[in-house]
Amino acid sequence: MIIYLRILFFCLIPIGIFALVKGIKLISKSFNGKVILEIPYSQESGKFSISKEGIYSIWQKGKLLKRTPIDKFRPHIYNELTNEELDISTSLLGLHYNDFSTGRMEIFTFHAPVGDYRVELKEGTSIAGLQNLITKLIPYESVDLTSFFIQIRESQSRVFTFLAIPIILFGAFGILGGFILGLLADQIIK
Repeated sequence: MIIYLRILFFCLIPIGIFALVKGIKLISKSFNGKVILEIPYSQESGKFSISKEGIYSIWQKGKLLKRTPIDKFRPHIYNELTNEELDISTSLLGLHYNDFSTGRMEIFTFHAPVGDYRVELKEGTSIAGLQNLITKLIPYESVDLTSFFIQIRESQSRVFTFLAIPIILFGAFGILGGFILGLLADQIIK
């Protein structure tokens, strides 16, 4: 009986590994979607094509620990065929991705059907609330607009990003729990 119980607990380890890998892949899609367009702020407009209907995101990319032009410009996306503006919504999660010298921040998301589009950077702000108040308190220095970029990236629904977190936790608990319970199976059943 204890052998069967021990085998059952140890079977949780590969199930946990599978869940952990799936959860990590799911959450990495939020950060590492394919770049469709990247333009410097100084360019102020760019064109891109979408070949698959879905959710896309707008990221700001630039040097770390430098003031950014995020409070001076707001992106607007237009359908090239109809000249109709797409609705963009503020990113709920505000995802960030940094390496040692540059960083990316998701600022907006939008849904777009297949077609050709144009992004235009117009005067305005891409932030609201407390972030906007903080930027007004910090003295504004001249920003090199060629060193900060706007990226349009493939993305996924935020539901999948939120779902990835419990999947990762389930996977980690499956691995640890399966290993510990497998070793202690004879002490659990007396």
